[in-house]
Amino acid sequence: MSAPELNFEVLWYTFEDNYAFFKLRHIDWHQAYRQYRPRIKSTTTPDSLYAVFSAMLTPFQDNHINVIVPGEKQFKSVKPSRFAQEFPTDNLRAQFWAMVDQTLARNGFGPLQALGPAFHGQPLFRYAVSPRLAYLRFNRCFVDQDADNKVDAVALGQLLDTLFPQFAKSQALLIDVRDNIGGNDEFGFEIAGRFTSQKVTALYKQTRKRGGGYDELEAPETWVIEPRGKTPYPGQVVLLTNDKTVSAGDVFALIMRQLPCTQLIGENTRGIYSDMYGFTLPNKWLISLSNQRYYDAKRVCYEGTGTPVDVLVKNTRQDLVSGVDPVVTRALAALQKRPSPRTLHAAKQ
Repeated sequence: MSAPELNFEVLWYTFEDNYAFFKLRHIDWHQAYRQYRPRIKSTTTPDSLYAVFSAMLTPFQDNHINVIVPGEKQFKSVKPSRFAQEFPTDNLRAQFWAMVDQTLARNGFGPLQALGPAFHGQPLFRYAVSPRLAYLRFNRCFVDQDADNKVDAVALGQLLDTLFPQFAKSQALLIDVRDNIGGNDEFGFEIAGRFTSQKVTALYKQTRKRGGGYDELEAPETWVIEPRGKTPYPGQVVLLTNDKTVSAGDVFALIMRQLPCTQLIGENTRGIYSDMYGFTLPNKWLISLSNQRYYDAKRVCYEGTGTPVDVLVKNTRQDLVSGVDPVVTRALAALQKRPSPRTLHAAKQ
């Protein structure tokens, strides 16, 4: 077997043995083999092989599927984002966040403060307070992308010990994770632990049995929110999400949804939860895929559809003209009603 053919076979069979969502994503993987395998010959060039892989994996629309040619290029099987279509450039997204900040200022919030190390020029946290409320924004779920997840959670905990006293006098907290690129799950659990005084079952995850049938899974892992910090934050929480809240951002929204103090407003998250299973082809290309299924505490899987919101509100480019963020505005209106945690929890049943 030639090198191009071997690389194709290794990729196809590794997906066949490990990928967790062929049925959910309506992928006929054997038909894909029949369609694309004849295109691979001993004379197939690396560029042509890359093009075949890209075409074969595009229908998955799973952001955790990657083909990386080290030092050259990367393919990602991206699920289309409505938010990204509305705000497709760095400039428009900068205008979007400026509009969010203006909306906060008009509603009595002080200037945004920054906390934590920068990544791509952005601090980990931005936060602001008003006489009654607090606002917290983070666009990633890691402190240091190169740190071990548990070490990263310890560093996060130290930052939260500094941050949460700033919210001590607030009656409610807005947490904004719109356009969050993800990171690690431990990050989200560390934050969620600041809102509970007791253990809360947050999610279950199951890994596909390697080489078994498409629905054969390992025993489920139970992930629990553990109380963190000296005392739990006592107020209501409104979590702002959209379809650019991705990966560990998806997971953070999923686990926060299990807390009765939390209401979700905005749009469903992206719906890409699994850790990435990575492997290397004989030609040294790096490949990743989703091999795990995440479920909430009621064993519902939101892969592909995203963590659902309680109140649907969409951002559009027209918001830049009005200068008002309808998501923040709706969240503030919800907090004016001050529903009890029990009421919010019942709304999710």
